[in-house]
Amino acid sequence: MFSPSSAIRFILAAYLCCVALSPPGAAQDTPPRAWTDASMAGYRLPLAATGQPPRMISGDRYYALSEYNLKTYPVYAPGREPEGYIEWLKRQDPAPLVDVGSLRTRKDWLAAGREVFYGRELPRFSGSEDNYQLVRDPRVVAAYGLQIGKEGVLLGLRYVVRQKGKIELGTDTCAMCHTQALEDGTVIEGPPNVHTPFGPLMGDLTRRYARISPAFLKERRIDHMREDYRAPFLNPDPGEWILHLPADQIADLYERVPLGVYARTNTSLEWPVKIANLIGVGDMKFFDRTGTARNRDISDLMKYSGSIADVSDALTEYAPGPENQLNLAHMGLGAGIRRTPDAMLYALALYVQSLKPPENPNGETPLTRRGRRIFDQQGCSGCHTPPLYTNNRLTLARGFRPSAKIMQETGAMDVSVGTDPNLALKTRKGTGFYRVPSLRMVWLERAFLHDGSVGSLEELFSDARLRPDFHSSNWPAATPPHAVEGHPFGLSLKPSDREALVAFLKTL
Repeated sequence: MFSPSSAIRFILAAYLCCVALSPPGAAQDTPPRAWTDASMAGYRLPLAATGQPPRMISGDRYYALSEYNLKTYPVYAPGREPEGYIEWLKRQDPAPLVDVGSLRTRKDWLAAGREVFYGRELPRFSGSEDNYQLVRDPRVVAAYGLQIGKEGVLLGLRYVVRQKGKIELGTDTCAMCHTQALEDGTVIEGPPNVHTPFGPLMGDLTRRYARISPAFLKERRIDHMREDYRAPFLNPDPGEWILHLPADQIADLYERVPLGVYARTNTSLEWPVKIANLIGVGDMKFFDRTGTARNRDISDLMKYSGSIADVSDALTEYAPGPENQLNLAHMGLGAGIRRTPDAMLYALALYVQSLKPPENPNGETPLTRRGRRIFDQQGCSGCHTPPLYTNNRLTLARGFRPSAKIMQETGAMDVSVGTDPNLALKTRKGTGFYRVPSLRMVWLERAFLHDGSVGSLEELFSDARLRPDFHSSNWPAATPPHAVEGHPFGLSLKPSDREALVAFLKTL
């Protein structure tokens, strides 16, 4: 039978096995405030379309939001659930996810951060009864490619107890997108989820919502899409046309999204973005593929994670006028946005910064040593500078011509690598720039370039991707063939040199 004591033993065992922590430190100072007017100055980069940064809410207004700290519980794969687990959950009272008053040592903070990473649900997506039944169907779990840990836990999904006796399915914790489960169930924390096909999954849900009722489809998909992807500073809004499509055609568009890519909030169903690797994020000077915000200290990481976890970015004003803000009711947030306490954001930031790369199975060989020489000879280190294998700068999206003032303030390079510019110009992440990515841990990736439009390093360095009949290895079958332009570096290498370069990159 399932009991609280067995749950504690399970959580402790998983914690000790999966995370290598630094030695416990002395008592920590009070966490920094995540959202102050002073720290907001210079945090966001200007939008390419307006020349001004989005206006985020003030510190006073942010701290006036009610706090959200609610315990969640693991969701098990079909057939892996401990006996009596659901009945035990129904006997639980609502409780805090983290006891913030008890955090003293570094070990305390990191353990709390891991709890937030796995257990802080995205508040706008409480699952319906239909979704609750889906995750209990082994056929659906397999079809959706949901990741399962060694103990049978579905990564990224959690049960929520808001009132005793009632269990809800919460979704989209950090672990949904930023973990990789190996074949034996070992979980690597931080790298992108390259197993779950999020686009086809969303396409299937869209079709299911349409079968329930037109009203349910509107509430759970059309209204969400309107607010997720709306760009109120552009006229006409480039994504508006999709909202008027039949459900099957919307599902078709979702089903074209490549593996390792997600049409997340502030992007577009047409121009989704590659899922990030959180390992080493503290070394990066800018957040997001388009460098939407600066990473100057841990309070910036707290702001950024809070904006995502709490959807507080929905309170941002992107342009003047009556349509400058998003409709919270259409996002499932009609009751308002609640914020994660600073202590929990601080714990999460510390935990993310503590993540270490897994052991790389690709060791040094004569071939990789030759690849390193080719890397240097081709001038790759100019942008992908060791030891981070990025120069931590921004490049221009194709066609963007910023002012000299913005170029100076951002320190961007006056060069474009010619990849698809639409994410950087036609979405709410549209700074007009792309961040030079780090090449560390590319062996963990299944998607390359900012939009994940190439599925392997071999494809990236092959001129076959420039042809109109190209179909990448990470594209779903529904994606029509098309050329992937940009990043010409390495395309002219002879096959043996390309093989050596790829071998070297996989050792990073």
